[in-house]
Amino acid sequence: MSGSGKLTIHWTTDLHIRDQVTGLPGHPEAVFAERHYYGSLDKWRQAVDIANREMPDLFVCTGDIVDGKQSLASFLPLWERVRSPKAIMIGNHDLDNGYDLLADQLRGPAAPVVAGSRFNRSFALTAGHGVSARVLLLDTYVGEDGEHRAGSCLGTIEREAFAWLEQEMSGCPEPVIFVFAHNGIGGPEAYFDQEHVRQFVRLAENVGTGGPESGPAKDVYYFAGHHHVHPAAEIRRMTPNLTFVNGVAMVAERQSYVNAITLEADGAVRLRYLEVGYPYPESPIERSVLP
Repeated sequence: MSGSGKLTIHWTTDLHIRDQVTGLPGHPEAVFAERHYYGSLDKWRQAVDIANREMPDLFVCTGDIVDGKQSLASFLPLWERVRSPKAIMIGNHDLDNGYDLLADQLRGPAAPVVAGSRFNRSFALTAGHGVSARVLLLDTYVGEDGEHRAGSCLGTIEREAFAWLEQEMSGCPEPVIFVFAHNGIGGPEAYFDQEHVRQFVRLAENVGTGGPESGPAKDVYYFAGHHHVHPAAEIRRMTPNLTFVNGVAMVAERQSYVNAITLEADGAVRLRYLEVGYPYPESPIERSVLP
């Protein structure tokens, strides 16, 4: 619990670490389109150091940690160094390593299965002066059969997951809901089942109007990666109370950004960017502050 009167979250997405080209910008496979694989580990190391200096209320990673089947050995020691409370979600590229292995290494064998995934979570985040948010981690790769869909880029919210979301979003007392997932409901249509998008939008509208079942009206923010954007997040107001944010991808270009979210005491949500780059410079640069 922060006593500052505001909540801060450092959010990273789409690292795409490829050990075989790390630190080798001249390697023939070091760059593909916007993906500068050679610099991902340096950027990740810097993101962790920034977080350990600023000590946000929460540190979040929304997946595509690695770029296919490879060990998490280069990622995990840095993840374990994060001193703030932290939460993680997997992406489609991570699933090449197998769901069970990922869940054991990133969440632990004792983590409960919630709506088909050990990565699904719901918890309250609070600061001083009554500032609070409900945080939901949503796994968008659980199939209707309960199995994880390796090899797919399509995000889904199947029946069990939707029922869980409805319960958590309607029943929580917090006035602001932050959903973190790998796939985005407001990104390219090819990356999310559109019927599931419509269902989620209706749910957000219901909790946004308030009522006997959903309590006071709530604002919903859905944060995701997958669709690589750079140098600024894509922000889309989908309904009066539902905002979609596609965060800056860490793998993109030689310099990229940590997405830093702030929930102010007046309920305003702001996004700023903290620069990370290759090679790891001596100190981070804060690029801009957005309303």
